[in-house]
Amino acid sequence: MRLTEVSRGISHIEDISAGEIIEILTNLTNFQITEKVDGAQILFGIDENGFYTSRETKGGIRIYNEADYGITFSSTYMRSTHKLLEQMLPVLRGAGLRPGDQVEAEVLYGELPNVVPYSADTNYLIFLRTTEGTVNIDRLKQKLDGRAVSVSLVSPFTDDGKSITLREEENTWKFARVPIIEKTYNIQLLNRCITKMNIYLSSIDSFTLQPLGIILETPLNKVPDWVAPGTWKYVKEYIKERRENIRVSLYEDHILPLKETLLNSFVRNSSSAFGPSIKEGGWIEGVVLRDIKTGRMVKLVDKDIFGTVRESAWAYRNKISESAKGIDGDHSFLASTYISMATALGHPTLGTIQAKGYLRKAGTINEERIANISANVDFTNVRNYWLHLLEQREEVLIEELNKYEKETTKTANGDRHRVFENAIKQRTLQTFAQTFERMHDLQEASLQSRSKEDLLRVLVGKQLGELDTRLDEIVTLNNR
Repeated sequence: MRLTEVSRGISHIEDISAGEIIEILTNLTNFQITEKVDGAQILFGIDENGFYTSRETKGGIRIYNEADYGITFSSTYMRSTHKLLEQMLPVLRGAGLRPGDQVEAEVLYGELPNVVPYSADTNYLIFLRTTEGTVNIDRLKQKLDGRAVSVSLVSPFTDDGKSITLREEENTWKFARVPIIEKTYNIQLLNRCITKMNIYLSSIDSFTLQPLGIILETPLNKVPDWVAPGTWKYVKEYIKERRENIRVSLYEDHILPLKETLLNSFVRNSSSAFGPSIKEGGWIEGVVLRDIKTGRMVKLVDKDIFGTVRESAWAYRNKISESAKGIDGDHSFLASTYISMATALGHPTLGTIQAKGYLRKAGTINEERIANISANVDFTNVRNYWLHLLEQREEVLIEELNKYEKETTKTANGDRHRVFENAIKQRTLQTFAQTFERMHDLQEASLQSRSKEDLLRVLVGKQLGELDTRLDEIVTLNNR
């Protein structure tokens, strides 16, 4: 994998071919093993408009001024990171950052950026790789490694899950390198796993008389040399079916046991260099294996544990605010509210993540889309329905918050997981507070509406704006 292919990410070791797995593990001494930190990605660099930070590989845009992020819970880490890097820009330039360069970094902001716990009083920015240009990432690391910087930031805060207040606070930051994992492993056990996999891949298929490894790698768009003339049609169909059986057996009987061996050696019973000890509830998501010579990387993640913890940590937040993929099935509180509002307009899909595509099909420009979708809308009836609905839904949200408070008060035990539980609760209260704010915004915007076109903009104004932006981009490209 090329280091510049940020959007593709790093492959899980179980997702690459068996041949690649064997090659990596046979040459494991040539790989540097580092902790996979569970933070948030950010990109930064300099272009013709100046210094920027962004999440463009996740669908965002380049931001040149910290204030342009807006003050929200989700943007706080990006705003603080932007100010941090802006303060250190002279040092970054001195270390070689130039126009045209872009760097990917991992941000550990707050005690619980995602689900792995880190420091309660220090945030970390970890340089990962150069994604554009030629800046030497190692030189950046050397210049800033271990340096502590204080950033003053006005941030949103909630203590009750209902209201959001702003307060100025000092964020302590440190620049760091990805921690190297120095652990021994059972080379005999690892070699036995590799040998067993090699024996399986070398075993001969009774129908084709070819090794199973060859069947896995045989392309189906041309006739292999080993196929007898006139038989490829039948052999091809056999390979399609046989290959799936081989893959299942290879994965379940060889790759998964091998992964378990690696997890036990490098991941389990390990705590982060940036977080609490194992005794205090610390752990790591996984490790990254990087070839020292080529830069090639794969990751080893304890998916079962990480996935279970993440699902638990996000369960209540998803219950409140997760977007609806479609109009059918169970929906979160906010998604069901949007769908009810959209249904009143006669277009329930506008309450889901499919809204932009639905709007795109409704016309070529926004004026046409708005006219077509709002054509049969009764403004007065829909507006009155919305206001009544939003008032009722807010009462439901209050009941849900009270229920959550009672549940979390009962489970707030004094064990080693209390810090984790408290951090999850704080993040969930933020979601409640944001949802109350969103409900108030919808109510106010509905009250201020004076036409059916206004109602449509209340519900999908963001998506219409994004479609307008895309149209502007197309016009600009066509005029070049």
